[in-house]
Amino acid sequence: MDIGIIANPASGKDIRRLTARASVFDNQEKSAIVRRCIAGIEGLCTDATIHYYPDTHHITAAALGQTELRCQPLDAEFNATARDSTLAAYNLRNANVVISLGGDGTNRAIAKSLGDVPLIALSTGTNNAFPVFCEATTAGMAAALIAMGQLSVDQVAPRTKALHVTFENGETDIALIDVVGTCDVFHGTRAILDPSRFVFAVLSVADPSKVGMTAIGGMSYVVSDARDLGLVLSFPRSDTVSAVHEVFAPIAPGVVRPVRFTGIQEVRLGESRKFSGATMLALDGERERVLKRDESVTVCVERDGPRRVDVKACLEHAACPNPATPLDEERVQKYAN
Repeated sequence: MDIGIIANPASGKDIRRLTARASVFDNQEKSAIVRRCIAGIEGLCTDATIHYYPDTHHITAAALGQTELRCQPLDAEFNATARDSTLAAYNLRNANVVISLGGDGTNRAIAKSLGDVPLIALSTGTNNAFPVFCEATTAGMAAALIAMGQLSVDQVAPRTKALHVTFENGETDIALIDVVGTCDVFHGTRAILDPSRFVFAVLSVADPSKVGMTAIGGMSYVVSDARDLGLVLSFPRSDTVSAVHEVFAPIAPGVVRPVRFTGIQEVRLGESRKFSGATMLALDGERERVLKRDESVTVCVERDGPRRVDVKACLEHAACPNPATPLDEERVQKYAN
C-alpha cells in the first residue's frame, strides 16, 4: 500500500499574495497539514508506505518525524523548480494514491505525469480552483481507504477535465482550469488585476464560488466539472468596444472588479478553438509564453485530467457502503446507547 505526498514549498508565497489580499501558507503550516494527513493514514492503515517529495525546506520530512509508518524520499534529481512536482508525480505513477499540497499551478505540474493515480489535492496556493479546502486528517483517512482497496476509484475519484494547448510549432501543454490571453508583455506570476488587459479565456470549469478567471466566467454562466463542456470568453480590446455583458467578480483573493465581455460561448469536449495575435498566454494563472502577432494557438477541452479524489464521498462510502439500505433497529439502538 503506497501513498505519495507532494508538498510544494513555493505555493501560496508568490508575489500575487502581496498584490492581492490572500493568506500565506508558510512551511510550518504545510508541515502541520502533512502531519494531520499522516495521522489520518495511521488511524486506518499501519502497513502503508509513504513516498514523498524531499523538498529543500523539509516540509514533509519534518512532519514524518514521529510516525511509525515506512517512509521513503523519492530518488530523483530535483532542482527546486516547478519541474520538481512533475518529476515527483512521474516517480509516483505506481502509487495507490497521491496527496498534493499546492494551488492550481502545482496540480497542473503534477497532472502532466501522474497518469491514472487518484489525486487528493489540498489547497495551499493562491488561486485554488482545482484543489479543495479540506481537513487534512480526513484527507489522510481517504488516502488510506483507497490504498487498502476498500473503495472504487471510479466512484470516488472521477476524471476531471483538462485544457490541451497546441502551438504552431507542434509543442503542446495542458491546463486544468483556464487558458488566458492578455495584452501584457512580461512573464512571471504577477496577478492580473486589470480586467481591461484580458483578450480571451478558455475555461474547463466556471465556478462563481472561486476566485480568478473561473469565477469571472461563473458569474455569467456556471459550468461544473461534471458537465462535458467548457467555456470561451471574449473581452473588448478597448473601452470603445461595446460589451454584451458585465459582471462584478472576485478576480483575485480580496479583489472584486467589474469585468466586461463581448462574447460567452460553450465549447464541447474535443472541439478546438484557435486564437491568434500578440498575447501573453497564462496557463492556470502561470504566465508562460508570449505569442507573436503572426502566431496562433489552439485550445481543446477533454475529459482526461487527473482523477481528483472526493474526500467526503470516500468517507461516506466507507461509513455506509449501501446508503439505500436503512439502518436496522439493532444499529439504531447501539448508536443511541
